[in-house]
Amino acid sequence: MATRVFALIIGIDSYKAGAIWNLNSCVDDAQNMRRWLTEDLSVPRDQIRLLLDSDASKQRIEDTFMDHLVNNPAIERGDAIIIYFAGHGSTLPAPNDWYQGESPPTTVPVLCTYDHDTERPGQGIIAGISDRSMHAMINDLSKLKGDNITFILDCCFNPLAYHSSIRHRSHTRWTPTTEATSAQLYHGLWSSARGRPQTSHTGFYPLRPSTHTLLAACGPAGKAGEGKEGGRFTSALLHITSEMPIHRTTYVQFIEHVAQQLSSQQAICLGKNKNRVLFNGVPFIPDARFLPVAVDKERRLRVEVGAIQGITTGSEMTIHMHNYRCSRNTSIASVVVSEVHPTWSFVRSRSQESEIPASCWAQVTKWNNRRPFRVKLKSTFTSFLRMWKLRRFIPKKADEGHMKTCLNVLRVTRSQEADISVTVGRSGVVVKRYDDALDSHQVVTIEKKTGLEVVDDAARFHLHLHRRNPEYPLRNLIHMELFYLNRQSWIKSRRNLLEDGKATIHYDQHAVYSMMIHNQSDLDLWPYLAYMDPNSYAITILYHPEPSLGKAPLPKGGQLEIGSGKTGSEALSFTLRDDDYFDTRFLKLFLSTSPVKMDMIEQGPSVKREGHSYPISLPLDTKDQIWDTEMACITFIRRRSTL
Repeated sequence: MATRVFALIIGIDSYKAGAIWNLNSCVDDAQNMRRWLTEDLSVPRDQIRLLLDSDASKQRIEDTFMDHLVNNPAIERGDAIIIYFAGHGSTLPAPNDWYQGESPPTTVPVLCTYDHDTERPGQGIIAGISDRSMHAMINDLSKLKGDNITFILDCCFNPLAYHSSIRHRSHTRWTPTTEATSAQLYHGLWSSARGRPQTSHTGFYPLRPSTHTLLAACGPAGKAGEGKEGGRFTSALLHITSEMPIHRTTYVQFIEHVAQQLSSQQAICLGKNKNRVLFNGVPFIPDARFLPVAVDKERRLRVEVGAIQGITTGSEMTIHMHNYRCSRNTSIASVVVSEVHPTWSFVRSRSQESEIPASCWAQVTKWNNRRPFRVKLKSTFTSFLRMWKLRRFIPKKADEGHMKTCLNVLRVTRSQEADISVTVGRSGVVVKRYDDALDSHQVVTIEKKTGLEVVDDAARFHLHLHRRNPEYPLRNLIHMELFYLNRQSWIKSRRNLLEDGKATIHYDQHAVYSMMIHNQSDLDLWPYLAYMDPNSYAITILYHPEPSLGKAPLPKGGQLEIGSGKTGSEALSFTLRDDDYFDTRFLKLFLSTSPVKMDMIEQGPSVKREGHSYPISLPLDTKDQIWDTEMACITFIRRRSTL
């Protein structure tokens, strides 16, 4: 799932004005900030604007601020917005009427843009971005997008230490202004700041701004320094994010940890909302891959995952302290499944020394599928090296080598023995499927993934597509029906498209569908409907009832409609690639007599990975539940006239 975080990141080392000493690590700091956002917080690159050196002129910064933040329709009110600046700060003499009130300051702090203190034709000398302009810009942004704005400054404006230690100038993110004058402050003022009295005398450091939260490298008279590791403040900030869980850390707590890493400067945090969790918790949502763990009366570890999700005796998991995305979550123990039930399992620790808390979370690391997934590796002259690297991680025998996949996978030499064949090409991974559930051995190319990732996805897909309860307790008691829906009236057609669990449909990209599930058993059931696409090995849960419902959605002798088109039940639709004439998809129904976490099997580019609200302490009843599956195979045929 794309994190709802948007950022404008600015880093300037090399300045246009020859009188300004260049810095050494602001660009690196900015790039490291972007790397943290993309890799650790899962922020898509197109939600980040990075302005470095000559790209960070005053005009470019202001234009990007408007285009990427203020006028960006993708940003919704409450989304997290980060504005980061690493570069020089400076001051200019204050114009006579700049401040209101008694004892006004004599200087105005500014952020030094790339073209600060240089002349721009037709505009005179550029005087950077003043605090008055910056506050007006953020105020405009806050009116439209809310107050979840974090302003991070790694610079300083009037470091007292500079005057007594000029030799440290090249390591201090401050510069004197020699060309720009007070007149240029008014000339470059942000439009909404004009005519608005400047009543604050605290520069970039208002005590309780309501529009944003400020994280700064130092106070108004402090020094922001840099060293071999980069800006000391930014380096400490990024170090803390890698060393501690931050999903429940407030801005105040966070800056306290950052300050402990700094010896020569005092980081500060200001804002009305400084006691909020970082970014108001937007990036830190529950991750569906983590499963609740609790301790029963006999002190055994019980994990809320069982046979319905594909767990078997010998499956392996790691134990973690929380289940939130984008927050450090190292493993505290490794466990192996010792006893499997339909919807839960008992596990035992691999180490006698591991102390596992009463409430924690588990993540499956090895499924221990009984039948290995079989892969034939096909090399070409141009792909030999790439295939050789992949071959090292897929053994020919179960006890040979170290498998890097999370399922048991074996390499075979004959196509007749294989589930898939794989060739790693330059433009993607080419996969040929030999699955009996498919009507043809279709060849697909999967991009932006390594060969090992594709094999892992394919193995999990195969596991969840084919597994079923061998006892088949609901045999002939559950029936699935698929109907066309009228897009205007939302009335479903009379004819059921499924016959013996299969349907052949002439593809219409505008068509929508509804599914009816009939329960002829004497059990109240919790149904979970998964959409499975063998072209990308994506698994998406289309229907996952909240466990808080309390009452099973599919009562005994009753029925349930999924995709009615009404509020809360979005109609089902299917998409074929433009070059597909014939394709097969699957709708797999998982059924249980108690609520379970089926979203943990999801995979693929559209997966949101946001877990449902399961409590960490679930009822520890030992009564076995019942589970089963049903599946519909849908073959789409594109009419030749539409090709």
